[in-house]
Amino acid sequence: MPSSSTAVHSIDATTAALQKELPVLERLQQDLEKELASVSERVLSVRTALAALLALADTPAPRAAQEAPESAATESEAAVETSVTTPQDSSPVPAPRKPTKARSTGGRKTAASTKGEPKERRTSAGKPRTAAAAQQATTAPQESGGLTEQVAAVLTQSPDSPMRARDVAKALGRDSSTGAVNTVRSTLDRLVATSRASRAGRGLYQAPVG
Repeated sequence: MPSSSTAVHSIDATTAALQKELPVLERLQQDLEKELASVSERVLSVRTALAALLALADTPAPRAAQEAPESAATESEAAVETSVTTPQDSSPVPAPRKPTKARSTGGRKTAASTKGEPKERRTSAGKPRTAAAAQQATTAPQESGGLTEQVAAVLTQSPDSPMRARDVAKALGRDSSTGAVNTVRSTLDRLVATSRASRAGRGLYQAPVG
């Protein structure tokens, strides 16, 4: 009998201990489940953000953003080439003269003084302007003809090597400004028109093939 009572007491004690421990374990299980759920949500959010960043890093730039610098560079090159190939008149355009209003009294005095002056004096005043204009008219064809012959001579020196207007200007010792190069290019075009030169390509000139 004593042994049976001891066994029953031991079972009761173990049952009481387990019943007391069970709520603690259940609360611990709930806490761990909550913590596990929080960690799982954090892992999911980190994976989503990481995948978005990797996709953004692997995505190429938009096509429009890539083509914009290329189109701007193409337009600038075309503008520079057009400005170089188009002949420009380097001579300055005279500004229009403003009409002057003379007073009636001044006009009368001028007319009276002009009438009183000898005819020779009035005609001599206009002679310097006429002489200067005639001198400019005679020197302009001489300079143009001299440049034409010089350009033709440069092309003749290198008959097998096409040259650009800038190269011809450099060979003549001229500066590399746009006006000087355009003057040489106009001379080259005149030589092509008179069959004293030929075009070897876009912007290239050479002596005519014999």
